[in-house]
Amino acid sequence: MATLTHSSPAYTTNSYSRWRSAYTNFVNKAEFNRFGWAATAAIIQGCLLSPVLLLTLFYYGGSDWQFLASNLSFLMVLIPILSAMHVKYIFPTFGISFILHITLILYNVL
Repeated sequence: MATLTHSSPAYTTNSYSRWRSAYTNFVNKAEFNRFGWAATAAIIQGCLLSPVLLLTLFYYGGSDWQFLASNLSFLMVLIPILSAMHVKYIFPTFGISFILHITLILYNVL
């Protein structure tokens, strides 16, 4: 009787590849509702983050570079939304803009 050999797969996947595959699966599922994700990003950006940042800029005396950075990051989100790009381009730009706005708000308040 021949000896059966059973090769086991190499478990050499790192956390980056698992995170990347989870993100890719999420983006592929979110592509079905691209309009909803784009509208949510635009609403959060235009109705929550930008007004709060502008209020902190004027109340605490922010400088012009903060105003310029906030406007450019707002446009960075609007370009993939208005270009009807895939969700995989909307999420990173919104994330970068969200982090920048929160950082500037905390910089003004603290």
